[in-house]
Amino acid sequence: MSHKAANKVRATVMDSIKHALRNVPAAQSAPPQIPGRPNPMDSVKDLTHAFRTRLESVGGQVHLVPDACGTRDLLRTLVKSNDWQEIAVTDSPLVAQATDELDATTFQGSKDIDRLACCSLGITGVQHAIAETGTLVLFSHAEAHRLTSLLPPVHIALVDQSQIVLGLGEALSIAHKVDGGEPPPLVTFITGPSRTADIELTMVTGVHGPRELIVILIAPDSF
Repeated sequence: MSHKAANKVRATVMDSIKHALRNVPAAQSAPPQIPGRPNPMDSVKDLTHAFRTRLESVGGQVHLVPDACGTRDLLRTLVKSNDWQEIAVTDSPLVAQATDELDATTFQGSKDIDRLACCSLGITGVQHAIAETGTLVLFSHAEAHRLTSLLPPVHIALVDQSQIVLGLGEALSIAHKVDGGEPPPLVTFITGPSRTADIELTMVTGVHGPRELIVILIAPDSF
């Protein structure tokens, strides 16, 4: 297929998706309740608990803090106890605020790829957290996160309780509404540390991404 023909096919598919989304009713009946799934009418605290439970079930770590000061204090403790020296960060304002007092060298990972490949930790924000699956959702238009969340052996994600949504459909619906109705060029989904069983079906962590995922969840309703 020629490049021109491929572009035409892609445009046709995208137009079909846009048309379908425009015709989705604004209000729909509540989905059937699934065992173990949080009810859409449950509180933020319930969604927070569901997100934490599901992420921890796939090997992620979740630390609850009450506010921004708690985030800074916990980060300092983690950096000191693990002796992390080179830390890559994104351009997220939340990340900048949380890392301004660290006793370590921080740099923007998207601006120094060679250095990023050798650092010990990457810190990013997120745009959403999915309660049903314990998944982090990062939009490329919101912060330069792609390699900072993938290359370092440890990834710390800062999540605000207000960013937790029920399911994937809600997260994608919000993603489609940004930037004048166009979805972000890249959406990254992260559920736990990187895992693979490509070699002799033996589960190994940290081959295609971070071997450790730590979420610092700012959840004032949990205190």
